Amino acid sequence: MQVDGPVPQLPLFDQGAGLLAAEDGIGKALQAERVGLWKAAAFAWIARRQPGSEFTADDLVRELGLPDEGVNRNNVVGAVFSTASRAGTIRFAGRMRKSARVARHANVQRVWVKQ
Repeated sequence: MQVDGPVPQLPLFDQGAGLLAAEDGIGKALQAERVGLWKAAAFAWIARRQPGSEFTADDLVRELGLPDEGVNRNNVVGAVFSTASRAGTIRFAGRMRKSARVARHANVQRVWVKQ
């Protein structure tokens, strides 16, 4: 495909635009019907945690598996934690832990606490 003129670029640094993009992504992930059963199971898994217990996304995925296969098909994992945090069901423990999932390349993840 040939484009006449410069290709528009998103700004590299714009916190407001970043927050809007995050909200949009969370909304799309939560609306994805293909992972509806997984979402319900994930929220139920969080609800069953004892108040004060700590866990990560790895713990959830270890028990339930990933919701889908493919690149950018599992954003709903983060969306579930974001939604539960905003609802006051969980809170960030103030610590990070390296992921054990190979596909995450030992990247850090939040430790959450059940309220």
